[in-house]
Amino acid sequence: MTTDYMCPHCNGHLRLDNHLILTVKHEDEAGMLLLMDPEIGNYQTIHHQSNSIRDGQKFEFYCPICHASLFSDLNENLVMVLMRDEKNKTFELHFSRIAGQKSTYKIMGKEIQTFGIDAPHYLDFLHLIDMS
Repeated sequence: MTTDYMCPHCNGHLRLDNHLILTVKHEDEAGMLLLMDPEIGNYQTIHHQSNSIRDGQKFEFYCPICHASLFSDLNENLVMVLMRDEKNKTFELHFSRIAGQKSTYKIMGKEIQTFGIDAPHYLDFLHLIDMS
């Protein structure tokens, strides 16, 4: 069994082959499909050549199946999907919706794993560590 990703609203599977497939939209532009590497910490993406993504752009993320928003209730700059690992454990996976920002959080209960060089940026906002 490989790692799988699901929509937190419809439980639809978001991984096909070796890509996590999401719909994204930036401001008034038309939406586009975004293919992400399913390996946590690998921030490579693929999108249609007619679309451009610039570092710093903030995108809205949606489930390509039910079209629900994938916003994270932990921080306005994060999105969330469910991740099921090889041991059939389900985690919340929160990651930045800002292009070029490398921050991912794998959460189950009070356990958290962080990934990406920008991950420390949100820890105090997530109230997951004591910053005093």
